[in-house]
Amino acid sequence: MNFILYSDIGESTIDKSLGLPEYSYYFVLKAFRTVLAELGTVTLVRYPETEVDPLFEECRQRGEECVFLSFSPPNKTLINLKCPTISVFAWEYSNIPDEMWDDDARNDWRVVFARHGRAITLSTYTARIVRDAMGAAFPVLAAPAPLWEQFAGARARFGARLPPRESMLHLRGTVIDSHLLGLSADGLIAHITFPEASDEVEPLSLPPPEPQQLVPEPPPEPPQLAPEPPAQPEPVVAPAKNLRYRLAVTKRHLLTWYREALRDLLPLWLARAVAVSGRSGDALVRAAMGFESRAIPPQQLPIAPPQSPELADPPPPPLLLVAPAEMLEPEAVVNLEGVVYTSILSPKDGRKNWFDMVTAFCWTFRDVEDATLVLKMNERDLSRYHNTLLTLLSQLAPFKCRVLTLHAYLDDATYEELIGATTYYVNTSLCEGLCLPLMEFMCCGKPVIAPQHTAMEDYIDDSAAFVVKSGLEHNVWPHDPRDLFRTLRYRLDWESICTAYEDSYRVARQQPEKYLDMSKHAMARLESYSSGAVVKEQLRSFFQQAGAAAR
Repeated sequence: MNFILYSDIGESTIDKSLGLPEYSYYFVLKAFRTVLAELGTVTLVRYPETEVDPLFEECRQRGEECVFLSFSPPNKTLINLKCPTISVFAWEYSNIPDEMWDDDARNDWRVVFARHGRAITLSTYTARIVRDAMGAAFPVLAAPAPLWEQFAGARARFGARLPPRESMLHLRGTVIDSHLLGLSADGLIAHITFPEASDEVEPLSLPPPEPQQLVPEPPPEPPQLAPEPPAQPEPVVAPAKNLRYRLAVTKRHLLTWYREALRDLLPLWLARAVAVSGRSGDALVRAAMGFESRAIPPQQLPIAPPQSPELADPPPPPLLLVAPAEMLEPEAVVNLEGVVYTSILSPKDGRKNWFDMVTAFCWTFRDVEDATLVLKMNERDLSRYHNTLLTLLSQLAPFKCRVLTLHAYLDDATYEELIGATTYYVNTSLCEGLCLPLMEFMCCGKPVIAPQHTAMEDYIDDSAAFVVKSGLEHNVWPHDPRDLFRTLRYRLDWESICTAYEDSYRVARQQPEKYLDMSKHAMARLESYSSGAVVKEQLRSFFQQAGAAAR
């Protein structure tokens, strides 16, 4: 059997694709690849439109079976290939899209499944709703990503053990620590009085605009017996707000904000680097805008006498343009102690419901100093959630617990260090197609806080988790630009999240035997659910049945 695999995000781009839609499909493909390699030959492609069918023709000429597995949503899977195609996908809503929009037939997933003739989902929940739309006889396999063997090393180091009292995490990236922010509700409104432009002259500042010549007012005349009507003064003309003036005002306000709100929070080395880069950037801007040429008259260089051709110096060698070196993220060392709760999510994904996670944590542990919530954000651009995060934490202040946000890409070794330092993994999602991080932490013996809905029905129970209550609510399909209410998802009970935090903290602090029992059950549950041997037999049976039906 020949398997052709495709995911929109590959090995070379995953670290630059965090937070993008369907970025997790890369990890799903990576997990399935090892198992599929035991069933046949695996080939990865980057451009399925042009690569799949030639590979299929080669296999057919050799008399070998071939199938294309597209690890992507059905609406992004090709339906016009000669090669048999199967979409391997996750879905977390109560029904599949069954309407067409934007003149694309693939937006009606029934069209895609009818063309492919079968499908592979990552949960029994998704397989059930596919059969609801396609009929009970439609061949659809529910197979989770086989993760169990991938974490054998990490599991051997800290599986079924009490979490350490203190751990050190080394990473490259930005760390936002609530203990170092000086959070206050008063910080939501900046009480800063900006000086007028004439009160202070910033070094290397852009010069203000040249005001037009104004006519001075005449001195007051001595009183007269018969006062004459006062002369009408000429109207005063405000300075022209040209580009030069606007840049100067912008710079002044940015400098004031940086000095008053940010500079004292930065490490000394970073503050110095910002100062040096700011001065360099200022000089470049002035030169580019021509301000330096207007401020300093050019020096008159003596004109050298003409030389004869035979005495002329040779022309200088051409300059080599060297590309600037890629900027590395700063190194950071994070100290984790106490009861550590960890969650990995994309802050832009509303399904992750991280506001409820943070608010319930800060309220429950507002007087507890040794409770830490680690938010590993899967997002490349810090500015997309930085202000939202700080506003939320400021609204919740004061609290004694710690919220630690990691804006960084973690390699495998650092990721395992984070798992080892964690006491509980937390999931407060409104719906899940699989939730790889939750499964990965459970594979390493970490009990969890999570609801028992959608894909999590397959592996969450009260023996390994503090289950959060939830109920159905109306929603829209996330990729539908019409935003029409066509489906259902789950709403969590916020008080139930608080209760789960309280109960889990008490177990970690006062009931170590129960914690170890939950840890062992988490590993046993995931071994029976996502081990390579279990998933391989599911895939083998599925493809054998499909082959028999084709013959």
